[in-house]
Amino acid sequence: MTSQPTMEIREIRLSELHPASYNPRKKLKKGDKEYEKIKQSLLKFGYVDPIIVNKDLTVIGGHQRLTVLKDLDYETAKCVIVDLSKEDEKALNIALNKITGQWDDQLLADLLLDLQESDFNLDLTGFEPPEIDEILTNVHDKDLSDDDFDVEEELKKPTFSKRGDIWQLGKHRVICGDSTKAETYDQLLGDKKANLVVTDPPYNVNVEETAGKILNDNMPDSDFYQFLFDMFTQVEKHMESDGSIYVFHA
Repeated sequence: MTSQPTMEIREIRLSELHPASYNPRKKLKKGDKEYEKIKQSLLKFGYVDPIIVNKDLTVIGGHQRLTVLKDLDYETAKCVIVDLSKEDEKALNIALNKITGQWDDQLLADLLLDLQESDFNLDLTGFEPPEIDEILTNVHDKDLSDDDFDVEEELKKPTFSKRGDIWQLGKHRVICGDSTKAETYDQLLGDKKANLVVTDPPYNVNVEETAGKILNDNMPDSDFYQFLFDMFTQVEKHMESDGSIYVFHA
């Protein structure tokens, strides 16, 4: 068994680190896709992946993180310091950039789907949207089978929705419910709150058109006031404190 190189963790000023002149990774600049991913990761998770340096403070692994850290005005960072010969140093530089593990496609897809359903920003995982779509499609679409559902025939039938029905497409949800009742919002949103509300409440002018009439569009003034008050009360309760609301009304 070969002896392992010594290793220590130390807080070092970034100005004292020496990027390796031989580093084969392309240098990043602001606006580069990889640069922005590293930046967003640092802003979201903080500095959790230490730079690796040799005893003479030559950077072995973490050149790109170092570039972004400097641009984010970091003055110091904890670094892993190893004691290697120059040959081993260069070999480790290549290995850190090259060696990767294989994914368990099922577990990866399930993990991405779980994050997606919780409205997490998947850009922070380092995967591009097309990559995510391909991963999810390759895994989850394997379980799909044709149920001989006739879409055209179904569209010919009248469409009805009853109170409590929730229509879901991806992470988008629409509920048929009473907007003056708290349970409607609880059923639709769960423990989440809305960042934006766009509403076009009834005008209470008894509109009649060829397509039909609006239900409850001819209430006494006091009832209509209470209706709007109850609705906006529930909307306010189920919005984030810094949320926005757009109301179309006359």
